[in-house]
Amino acid sequence: MAKKVKLANKFLIGAAINLYGKPKFAKQVKLITDGSLKKLKPPFVVVANHASFVDVGGLIMSMYPTCANFVISVTQLVQWPSLIKSMGVLPKKQFTVDTSLIRDIKYVLSCNRPVVIYPEAKLSVVGTPNIIKPAIAKLVKMLKVPLVTVCFNGTYLHKPRWSKTKRKVPVRLDVKVAVASNEVETITAAEIHERIVRNLSYDDYAYQLDNNIEIDVPDLVEGLENILYKCPQCGEEFVMTGHGHELTCSKCGHTVTQNNLGQLVGGKFDKVTDWYQWQTECVREEISTPDYRFCASFRAEKLVGKKYVDMGDAEIVHDKDGITANFADQSIHYKAGAFYTLSFNNDYIYLPTAEAVYRFRRLADVGCTTKLNLAVEQQTIMLENNR
Repeated sequence: MAKKVKLANKFLIGAAINLYGKPKFAKQVKLITDGSLKKLKPPFVVVANHASFVDVGGLIMSMYPTCANFVISVTQLVQWPSLIKSMGVLPKKQFTVDTSLIRDIKYVLSCNRPVVIYPEAKLSVVGTPNIIKPAIAKLVKMLKVPLVTVCFNGTYLHKPRWSKTKRKVPVRLDVKVAVASNEVETITAAEIHERIVRNLSYDDYAYQLDNNIEIDVPDLVEGLENILYKCPQCGEEFVMTGHGHELTCSKCGHTVTQNNLGQLVGGKFDKVTDWYQWQTECVREEISTPDYRFCASFRAEKLVGKKYVDMGDAEIVHDKDGITANFADQSIHYKAGAFYTLSFNNDYIYLPTAEAVYRFRRLADVGCTTKLNLAVEQQTIMLENNR
């Protein structure tokens, strides 16, 4: 008989809220919630957007004393795995099919506990939603319990994925019962997916501007070059540098300034999201050429137990056939369309196999991980559109 998962430990979660959660949020975040999450009676499934890890704490605090099990990536268990599991988690490899996870989710729900799922499966890139696949709606339909959507506004502003520092901002929760108990049996998966996408639509930079949220920190854009890696002026890649409030191209010298309301001044784009969309279109054009090929140098590491083991220098290549990682006299290949997106950050690309999880640390080219992610996403979209 399969081993049952650990339910979230109410004592530990309560202690974490009092010792860490409340002091942190009082000092760094103004959490705005209507309290409706506390009133909902489990079992139910929560799907939420994921713009920074503060939305995890925000959910936990907004639900308590109800305690949920969170679906998380196995890469989050590297440090303090026993403690994290006791807090109530269901680990899985990102962007892979895991039938045992469905069994575990059903068990948690059968114990009248909620389950929290982040359908984007990774942090927001530019403060707007990542791709949300229809599979999450099919899962919700199969589980036959009410669906609650929780959309955070402001968590990306608090800690953008590219920033090393946190900023104090108001964080607002928008809680909706997307599928009520009397709809569970009759609603279609397509309608569930449409409601999830609609309810989790957000734009943190628009939220900042609309609510006149000023962020005045010394390192306002330092790290943003990891996401905005291509100069709109000269078109060169991996030449942007961030310092203070300014992004500057090291090749042509063009400089763009971000003001305290998140708007860009002095360049072709006045929004971070517009700049990123332009990069997306550029990558899409590249992929369309017959001889497209992009490669970057990395250092390979394999997750073994609780730590990553060095596997030597590596090269990741993306071309018309998909993505390939070459390292340590071996090659891991994923055909085009195998992933709809990548797990990545400023310095790492994460790639799962049936046997293990590998991470690849970039050795050069600030922004190359972002471009690889864009290339994989656009290639998959093009393949799906051509079917």
